[in-house]
Amino acid sequence: MKYRISLDIKDQLFTAVDVKDSNLSGNGTTIEQAIANLQHKAE
Repeated sequence: MKYRISLDIKDQLFTAVDVKDSNLSGNGTTIEQAIANLQHKAE
């Protein structure tokens, strides 16, 4: 899975978004957590 990472500096939350489906994303306080949430949603 390929994804892009962004950081909301106001809320200090990372977001991982699937490159092939921008509606599929995961958030977390760390990059690793955001990726894990994205992968969980993709299952």
